Amino acid sequence: MMSVPWSTAFHKVFALAAFAALAAAVFSGRFDLARFLDGMPAYFGIVAVLLVLSAAGFPIRAARYEAQIQALMGTLNRRGVGVKPTAGALGHVLGAVLDVGSFVLVDVISARAAPKERIDSLKWAARAFSFAPLWTNLNLLTATTITLTGVSYLGLLTVTLPFVFLGLGATLIAAQREGEDVEAVPKTPLDRGAAAVLLYPVLLVGAVAVVNLLFPALSLTAMIAATVAVVVVLIALLATALTRRVSPLVRLKEETRGALTASHSEFALFGSAGVLVNALQAIGALTPVGDFLSTLPEALVAPALAAILAVGFVCGIHVIPMVLLLDAAFPLDGGPAPALWAAAILLGSQTTILLTPFSSSVTMLSRLSGLHPLEIGPRRNWRFGLAVALATALYLVLLTFLLL
Repeated sequence: MMSVPWSTAFHKVFALAAFAALAAAVFSGRFDLARFLDGMPAYFGIVAVLLVLSAAGFPIRAARYEAQIQALMGTLNRRGVGVKPTAGALGHVLGAVLDVGSFVLVDVISARAAPKERIDSLKWAARAFSFAPLWTNLNLLTATTITLTGVSYLGLLTVTLPFVFLGLGATLIAAQREGEDVEAVPKTPLDRGAAAVLLYPVLLVGAVAVVNLLFPALSLTAMIAATVAVVVVLIALLATALTRRVSPLVRLKEETRGALTASHSEFALFGSAGVLVNALQAIGALTPVGDFLSTLPEALVAPALAAILAVGFVCGIHVIPMVLLLDAAFPLDGGPAPALWAAAILLGSQTTILLTPFSSSVTMLSRLSGLHPLEIGPRRNWRFGLAVALATALYLVLLTFLLL
């Protein structure tokens, strides 16, 4: 909560609402300190993951790898693949580790390689990235969803990967068909660093999955935080030993400090969310939501969860606090098919991730492009959002038929 003074006005208001709810719980006489403290560790785990993931992209943010990303773009462009689908593919793959930080690298490379296509490259990178939370265990929403629903990581992949493959493939094909102004992309020679750029996200996700299998008793958030921290530090130490210079460790320290400084709003959000959810649960404010979902036929619960996530996100409620509120009102691990509800949560948030100015994707796009969030978000992506919403509805119907 120490981050609140340095966060945005929205997050300050959110923190004020959280403590107002806590005060209401205390004065109502229904506040249970022990229960309140028991409910907070889940939020501490989320903050721990956020702390560690801020440094997860350290290895591929080095200057030599930035050059290799540009080389990848140039090589694909010379083989007939446009700048937009290439930016989309990079936004998705790098987004598995860097989250919306992947947009920064895409922006840097596209600004140098194809300046006229820079804004559209960012748009397609964001569209392709929107499919990443459906599979990467390093995403905060994904990790939270897995933890709350009790679905196994393999179970989640089983129900979401078909949608990811089809949706991402269609997105990249659409990006290629949109056309673009052909520009002379600089010819930077490829080396093994290009493979490292593409393999690092996959290997990091795989490492977390392996640790999850070896130590099933540990919480997923703890495993993510520990695994990523160990991998990043080992890479920094190895780079230091190979170069016989301390510059890799110095860069890790500086990048981590900078990332943490830029994350005050996120820390304030998740800390406030913990207070708000537990306080609302104490005073019974979430009971109507739980009663509504409990009265629905099982076949309609998944679409309802997806719709609640989508509408709430558009109205300005961050998806992770919203999922935590839903779980407090309607325990998500009690369903007959945890994978179905997990997929509904992730798909519901994806439908509006580029349609709400309150998402980190739109915020980052606005910061990089200089355009208003409504311009770079809903105005340019409403057709994409509508297509994803229709595909989500059909896919949830199919999953409901198969899993219930």
